[in-house]
Amino acid sequence: MRHRPIVAVILIAVLVLVGGAPAQYGGVGPAPAQAQGGPVPLEKGVKTQGLVTSLGGFRGVTNVPIVLTGQIVTIEPGGQTGRQRHMVPSYIYVLEGTLTTKSEGGPVGVGGVQYHANGQSYMDAVAVWHNYTNTGTVPVRYLLLLIATPSAPTLTQKAGADD
Repeated sequence: MRHRPIVAVILIAVLVLVGGAPAQYGGVGPAPAQAQGGPVPLEKGVKTQGLVTSLGGFRGVTNVPIVLTGQIVTIEPGGQTGRQRHMVPSYIYVLEGTLTTKSEGGPVGVGGVQYHANGQSYMDAVAVWHNYTNTGTVPVRYLLLLIATPSAPTLTQKAGADD
């Protein structure tokens, strides 16, 4: 039962690589939304713990090498990741606390604010700007898995409002 979220990520990664995925999972879709102005949130109170990276079960399944990597992220109360976007399929599984995600556009049902509590999981839309925050009183911990090709850029983070 505990491995179901990871199996789901692997299946979606295979769909993305063979071209059978809808836009919100990395297929062809509209261009990502641009910021609506205002101050750009910067990283604050965030720690990450790297995980072992492996090609694992993807060897021989696709005609391009796949890397499944990730990290465990901790956001302290009042903290945030800052405005960022994942350039590859990403999967989030909340280990502790409630993660607040504010997405700027994306497919229907993705834009705006979403709350994900302990034990819940979801996938971010590829290349959609978002900010993860912790508005609670206890740290938020989540598992972030990224599916990419070797050396592919996986994250873009905004450092200022000029971009």
